[in-house]
Amino acid sequence: MSATCELLIVGGRIVDVDAPSGSLDDHAVAIGGREVVGVGPTADLVDRWTSKRTIDAAGGVISPGFVDAHVHLSAYLAMAAPYARPTEPGRFSGGSNVAEIVPFVAELTSMQLPAELTSVLLRPVFAAMLKSGITSVVDAGSAGHDGLVSAAVDVGIRASIGASLADRWHGADGEIGRRAEVEQQLDAARAVIDAHDRAGDGRIRGLVSAVETIACSDELLTGIADLADGLDVPINIHSHITEASDAAHLAEYGASATERLARTGMLNPRCTAMHVGNATDDDIAAFAEAGLTVNHNPLGNAMFGFATAQQGAIPKMIDAGIPLVLGSDYAGSMIATPFDSIKAALSIHREAGGADDTISFEDVIAMATNPGVAVGQPGRVGRLAVGQLADVVVVDTTGSHHLGDRHPVPSLALRARASDVTTVVVNGELVVDGGELTTIDESAALAEAQGLLASMR
Repeated sequence: MSATCELLIVGGRIVDVDAPSGSLDDHAVAIGGREVVGVGPTADLVDRWTSKRTIDAAGGVISPGFVDAHVHLSAYLAMAAPYARPTEPGRFSGGSNVAEIVPFVAELTSMQLPAELTSVLLRPVFAAMLKSGITSVVDAGSAGHDGLVSAAVDVGIRASIGASLADRWHGADGEIGRRAEVEQQLDAARAVIDAHDRAGDGRIRGLVSAVETIACSDELLTGIADLADGLDVPINIHSHITEASDAAHLAEYGASATERLARTGMLNPRCTAMHVGNATDDDIAAFAEAGLTVNHNPLGNAMFGFATAQQGAIPKMIDAGIPLVLGSDYAGSMIATPFDSIKAALSIHREAGGADDTISFEDVIAMATNPGVAVGQPGRVGRLAVGQLADVVVVDTTGSHHLGDRHPVPSLALRARASDVTTVVVNGELVVDGGELTTIDESAALAEAQGLLASMR
């Protein structure tokens, strides 16, 4: 006698970078409630399960949901600014202007933004992400958290959102000093978590974010680690971004960022260190020992000219077994797709490494489908296996640009486009069906956001 499930996705090729072949052909995924309840050959699952809805994925790839683990969500407000041809390097160019970048970000993330503003703006952003196959997004530091959460809940994406903290940054004289009180910062983070953690049927997780290691006193770093541990939420912190940022940190504190993160309890398995393009061999060894996750943003790094790929830290971290998770970090300029970030990672590292095996397709797909720690669901998302939360994407590979398709791994890494995504499931809910969003009126949401941006110009 067959069991009943809500959804059965059949006939596709499951991409599994841990399997010897990387592919499980003519397989199916059964979804019941929020979880995957069955994975196996299509014939077996059709016999075992009676589904309320069956989706035929023949000619397609069935993948774990993709992640963008580094988005400054409120930065999409910058899309209101008119374009002007640049005449000089921008604020973030090269990542070397630490005395300007750090206070800018600290002040940006502490702004008071009305919920109705950020919610209106982010609904079409989240819609675009879902339709490209991104099922999880991590806020890397924003303002207007109530509106961000509201939009994520409405649209149906999985998200980790929380206050981004700093208590020390540069003044007008270029000197670093105390600019905020530690307890006030921690109270702000606690308030966002208390208000929103586990919202949206558990899809939303609160987090505690730190602006940058240089912008946090030891007292604040210790407080962040303790708060996250007590409330069981994830942490993220910008750190080890460029050689210039690390040199500035050493000059200010007389210790490396890794040393300070270790002594304050921040090097732990719930923490995602963001960027980390300038890690030394000693840093990498410390990260591996601590069970740290590292977020890599090849698209933003390249567009901002951070010039870190040639240092080879990311391939070394892969070799050291450090979990990596892919992000974009280019909000305000574009809504990146997972395929943009995958191709950026392959391109910059192979060029910098001078070899086509510097980083593999499998390495990057693993990064692109590894949201667990960053979204506060360690071990629960990122694989298609029984008991996992059901975040699933189907990518059609029958289009002309997939001519000669032989295997799902290179298809996803090199050929796939956002328009190929036909089906997206988040937390067991079908949120994209036949390429169309099921949760909100996307056209109306887009028109409202465009009107908002026009009113700000």
